[in-house]
Amino acid sequence: MKHIFSIRNVLVLAAIFGASPVIAADGVWDEIIGKRVDNFHGETLGRVTDSIVDIEHGRYVGMRVSYGGFLGIGEQSKIVPPAALTDNGNGRTLQLNMERERFRKAPTFAMSRKLGPPNVQDVAAVYEYFGQRPYFTQAMESSPSAGREREQIGFVQRGSSVLFTRVETLQGEYLGDVVGLRALNRVTGRLGGVVIALPGYRSGQKVVEPESLRYDLQKNCLRLNDKQQPFVGRSAFVMSPGGAFSEQAPYGRAGNPRLALVQGNSAKDKRITSEIIMGIERTAWLGHDAKRIQVGTVHGKTILRGRVDTAEGKAKIAELAEQAAGAGHVTNLLVVQPRSRSEGDRN
Repeated sequence: MKHIFSIRNVLVLAAIFGASPVIAADGVWDEIIGKRVDNFHGETLGRVTDSIVDIEHGRYVGMRVSYGGFLGIGEQSKIVPPAALTDNGNGRTLQLNMERERFRKAPTFAMSRKLGPPNVQDVAAVYEYFGQRPYFTQAMESSPSAGREREQIGFVQRGSSVLFTRVETLQGEYLGDVVGLRALNRVTGRLGGVVIALPGYRSGQKVVEPESLRYDLQKNCLRLNDKQQPFVGRSAFVMSPGGAFSEQAPYGRAGNPRLALVQGNSAKDKRITSEIIMGIERTAWLGHDAKRIQVGTVHGKTILRGRVDTAEGKAKIAELAEQAAGAGHVTNLLVVQPRSRSEGDRN
């Protein structure tokens, strides 16, 4: 017999009554849901009722701040960029430097309706209204000062619509369901982790990096790029209370061999991986470890994993990967770790 008050019921009731779900402290759902938003005059502008996320790029695009209405009826909402809000230190309230009337006149944008970005001009207008610079490329615009295009925006949706999404391996094996979004960095707009509840009674949860997930709209699920990453033995990644990721089995540690990345069998996937490896081999100044990194491509999405000597080497490999796979199609898990003297002597 199913329990009447499931996790979903609790979240729905919490949203209706404007409260933060009590289970949020245990790593379920989103730590900012339910927080009140005030301006610097102490006026309440609304309450955070949802997050707006781009999972595949690990981006926290905005917060949905709602106001007015009664028990959710007649409620209105605005989307606020994360960096526009500050924490007043009590853990329950966020502050926005904006008058109430101006806040209520803010523009908004529609979520993605298919695999692809929303209207980037509309999203940019929201960012600019709140005094924030858009992080993503707008309509093929480039950033000459950076020497390359800015980061792109991807499939954007409400965080609540990600909740309870099924997660599978690339081969269709069921891994669990999404139950939370964690570790928001409001300054950078980065989403730190996606919490997945494992199947079975009291099986626990795993945290994975959002960039390791890809949408499968035909099956309405998320697929984990590196199928072995968090589900063989123990998680390959753990997250500290502060939101920082670390690997449980550091790269190259004796007795903890790294599982190989998944590689697609299509001609396109093989070509992309081959071009990246050949590009690395042709770049003579890259160090010894750079020539040994792992590269895997599935459905045109590439993962880089391994150890490099310098930040310049990491950037060069990422550039080669983007040239082959395309901007926004590369997940870079490379670690900068110079070789020790003893390692150099052995090689």
